[in-house]
Amino acid sequence: MQISNKWRAVLAVIAGLVTAVVVIMGVETLSPHAPPPDIDVSDRAALGAWVSSLPFSAFALILLAYLLGALAGGYVTNRLAAPTPYRPALVTGFALFVFGAMNLLTIPHPLWFVLVSSATHFVGAWIGGRLAGMAS
Repeated sequence: MQISNKWRAVLAVIAGLVTAVVVIMGVETLSPHAPPPDIDVSDRAALGAWVSSLPFSAFALILLAYLLGALAGGYVTNRLAAPTPYRPALVTGFALFVFGAMNLLTIPHPLWFVLVSSATHFVGAWIGGRLAGMAS
């Protein structure tokens, strides 16, 4: 049974997103800056106070996780997608951007982090997609 190029691209994006989430979660588990066990994650003010107390290194590790996740996701997406003039890896980057925006709306972050992390999803996915193209 032959899968159409359209469905192959959809499945490639899903595979890229799964890959990205696994990489992001894997890198984030390395962070020594876990929320305190007594914090109520539904209390936006308490969560915001905790986030504002974090050092730069905590945000840098999250940015690294986002970059590596987007890179891996973009790579997997373009490796699995059928050749196309479109950029399936950037669809993966856009989906990661949407998930990241939802996170940024839920948990208050510094403005510089909002700006940099938003761009990181696209940059990482684009680089990953380009690397996949070079590997074929």
